[in-house]
Amino acid sequence: MSTTHDSLSSQALTRLQGGELILKGYDNDEIADICDVSPYTVQHWRKTLDEHHSDLCSLVRKKGSGRISQLSEEQKQQLKDIILAGAVQAGYSNERWTSKMIADVIQKTFGITMAPRTVRDLLPTLGLSPPMPVVKSHNHSDEAVLQWASRTWTRIKKKRIDSACP
Repeated sequence: MSTTHDSLSSQALTRLQGGELILKGYDNDEIADICDVSPYTVQHWRKTLDEHHSDLCSLVRKKGSGRISQLSEEQKQQLKDIILAGAVQAGYSNERWTSKMIADVIQKTFGITMAPRTVRDLLPTLGLSPPMPVVKSHNHSDEAVLQWASRTWTRIKKKRIDSACP
């Protein structure tokens, strides 16, 4: 069988190689050793080939085999509008959306339970991106930081250099 190696993943190539070995009559343990997979995986490939009359194409992973979205296109647009209107408008204490908060909005608005991880995957399909955290201490002023850097850090750094062993 000739394949274009550039267009197939290493997993796809392994499945096809395993399929060819099954069709040539190798046993499961031999194929598992050659392809570096479990004998159970080879057994699954063999069953798939039997069900599809030895068609190697049946071993190729199907595109889009994940679960379809529970939200309709109209609900997705409504969710996007809620997010863009702001978290405070939706009843939260600050404007910083989190995946948990958005999952909560989905539950309250549409009655659909969605994991925060799924929410993070959903946001790009809405033309949005998960917020990146801004790391900033609220316990000090910018002036205090500059003062610390110019005085304290310089003093600490000097002591360290002066006490270094030759």
